[in-house]
Amino acid sequence: MRQFILPAMLAVAATTSFSTPSAAQQFCIAGRGCVPMTHASYNTCFNLALARGESAAWGERHKLDWFIFQCLAGRIPR
Repeated sequence: MRQFILPAMLAVAATTSFSTPSAAQQFCIAGRGCVPMTHASYNTCFNLALARGESAAWGERHKLDWFIFQCLAGRIPR
């Protein structure tokens, strides 16, 4: 039985790794939807938010996430 489990697990892992590209991710806000992002685009929007006065403090996280969401969607000029 072990002879069949390992190859089956490897086949499933290989199939899922090819079907989901690692660079394409989504930034989602509940009730608002999702926008595509990369690590670089997220970092750019995060730094822009901090430069424009947003805070990364715990109580301000919702405002920061909303700013990043709008930035990634292209509604805030970089």
